[in-house]
Amino acid sequence: MSGNEDNNSDHGSGHSGGGGNPGGSGNPGHGGPNVHIEVDGHNKSVREGDWLVSDLKDKVGVDPAKVLAEIAPTGLVDLEDQAHIDVKVGMRFMSHARKGGSS
Repeated sequence: MSGNEDNNSDHGSGHSGGGGNPGGSGNPGHGGPNVHIEVDGHNKSVREGDWLVSDLKDKVGVDPAKVLAEIAPTGLVDLEDQAHIDVKVGMRFMSHARKGGSS
């Protein structure tokens, strides 16, 4: 326990306009200390914990027009921009072009 940030930061003014995420713990990057992840072959340092995928893409420099995919043991798992992901040390991601959509 690093004692740097206790649970007292709960009532700070760290909301930058998120206005009520239904999941409850949807503050971008709300969680533990910074951890290293890999994105498109590059090491990135981000805050451990719950992230909105679109916010994580912005933080690590992934083009918003692209899909962020987690490199999992079973293969690539595309992540929707509005989904939440629990970022942990050593996770690996890659971005790729979106597939053609249909209306």
